[in-house]
Amino acid sequence: MKTMGTIAAVILLLAPLILSAQEKGALAGAKEWTVVKSEEAPPGTKIQFGNDGKLTITYVVDGKPRSVSGSYTLAGDKLTLKLAHEGRERVETRTVKKLTESVLITEDKNRKLEELQR
Repeated sequence: MKTMGTIAAVILLLAPLILSAQEKGALAGAKEWTVVKSEEAPPGTKIQFGNDGKLTITYVVDGKPRSVSGSYTLAGDKLTLKLAHEGRERVETRTVKKLTESVLITEDKNRKLEELQR
């Protein structure tokens, strides 16, 4: 019986790590995400989350393609983005409201939602 209690305790301790890995698997991959609803990102903005924790954001401003690179971490429902652009680094943490293989909905600190689809 003591062994069952130990196994249960280990499972409870590891569950957040397993869930985080599964969520990161749903977030990262070969297919990029496209912003479909946002108050800030230009329409058609694309985000590629790599399996290695790196990300690339591509968008068009005044007909010119632009890109920003950086890294990300996903811990529970917190998605932290570290972006480098023109010599400056910006860190932003968003709350993941929904994450499936085809839909990602996040909320920023000002409660603005952003929806992306694959």
